[in-house]
Amino acid sequence: MNWTAGYNSSIAYTTSYCHEQSPSFLNACLVMQRVSPLSVDKFSYCELGFGQGLTSLILAATHPNGDFYACDFNPLHVLAAESVRNEAGLPNLTLLENDFGELAQGMVELPQFDYITMHGIISWVTDETRAQIMQFLRRYLKPGGVVQVSYNVMTGCAQILPLQRLLKMGAKQGGDAWTNASALAKKLASADALHFRRNPDSLTRINDFNAMDERYLVHEYLQETWRPFYFADIAREMSEAKLTFAGSASFSHMLPAEWLTDAQRELVDGIHDPIEAEELRDYCANRAFRRDIFVRGKALLSDSRLREQAEHIYVWGNMSVAYKPVVEVEHAVVTRGDEFHQLLFALLRRSEMTLAQIFNAPEFAGLSLDAILKLVRLSIAVGETSVRYGAAQPREMAERLNAVLLSRVERGEVWNALASPRLGGGAGVGTLDQLLLASLHEKTDRTKALTRDASELVARIKRSLAATGLRLRIANAQVPDEQIETRVGHILADSGKKLIAHSEELGFWISQKTAGR
Repeated sequence: MNWTAGYNSSIAYTTSYCHEQSPSFLNACLVMQRVSPLSVDKFSYCELGFGQGLTSLILAATHPNGDFYACDFNPLHVLAAESVRNEAGLPNLTLLENDFGELAQGMVELPQFDYITMHGIISWVTDETRAQIMQFLRRYLKPGGVVQVSYNVMTGCAQILPLQRLLKMGAKQGGDAWTNASALAKKLASADALHFRRNPDSLTRINDFNAMDERYLVHEYLQETWRPFYFADIAREMSEAKLTFAGSASFSHMLPAEWLTDAQRELVDGIHDPIEAEELRDYCANRAFRRDIFVRGKALLSDSRLREQAEHIYVWGNMSVAYKPVVEVEHAVVTRGDEFHQLLFALLRRSEMTLAQIFNAPEFAGLSLDAILKLVRLSIAVGETSVRYGAAQPREMAERLNAVLLSRVERGEVWNALASPRLGGGAGVGTLDQLLLASLHEKTDRTKALTRDASELVARIKRSLAATGLRLRIANAQVPDEQIETRVGHILADSGKKLIAHSEELGFWISQKTAGR
């Protein structure tokens, strides 16, 4: 077997950030599902298969009290992450270029870990490599430790397997692999092949190719191994490593699931095995991707212990989101029929609160703790509310990392998130917004600079657009080169203050009002 273990290493992966890998977020998920979390005062953390490394870079910067290790066997990925780490000065992040077999066999000196996370990895590697990952978990996860794993799910991906095989067939025809792969699939779909009429998800994916990053598509589809799993099979393998399913890292899939119909809920509740019941919910949702949390020793939270842990859960309202009585939760529509949802929405828009304060709020007197948890979970799932476990950490490392990422975006690199100490992780930021932030970053009064230094800011953004190759589009129409300066000026005037306020709210940089006191 070659060093790639079935993984396509011909090009570097995309620079994506996965918030469900954050220790602060995982602890919040556990508490909100009545499972005892770990302490984040001091901890050790390992990410397996870190891609371009943005997740581990951001997590190390926003958790200065953690010792972070991140491993990837692609040297391009390690070089890229090392460059950013060194420039940002993140002493708590160790980057390793090793395969999972070397790690599992103890060929690298490593500590015992409180958290081990991996995004998508197990769906893209061989059975042998997955067994090495399980061996690594058995060897290096502490008692009480947390594993976060995400993967493709058979219930929603079964009909995509023939498409992936077709794409690999096209890639073998020589020349540019993805160009040939996607061309073959598009031609077959255009020829009205019955497969695509009877498998509309495959056709939808083909139609979405042009709008997606080619690097992602290559890594997603052109693998020797691309395998969706049934949840019960993953749970069984994890149990052999002494790991127990603790719940979801996706608030929209936490129990009790809001989106189940009455008939579906009756069926699921009739299944006594919790693993089989969880898999049945995948059928109800036709779930294609899971974000699971497993623990080595699952300790449930009693009411008194839940109240203790609730002191460490911080929640606050997203000021840019309006209240809606009918909301979408991934694949379903949920109607919020009682007044408590709107009461919670109004309460969290006033200020950041702990979950304990919400438990004790007079607005929810008479509701059980589980009923309040259900309200908060849905509010988080629909994007109304943000959540963090533990107090916000010192921000110096996060500010250094953000300064590096913004400067690199101006030079043509693409990073899709910035470090947010308030979130205890990262927040997605589009490339154009990052260019706007980069132009304002070093200004002593950013709000005044929007008018006082408008010409300078516009010229800098225009140069950065040229460097990145980004084409400015407004209302789905590309802006002609001769209009870019005018349009960018309008964007700064119309949205600059909101962008500055949003960045201060998330902690991308320190509030200048606070700094001036």
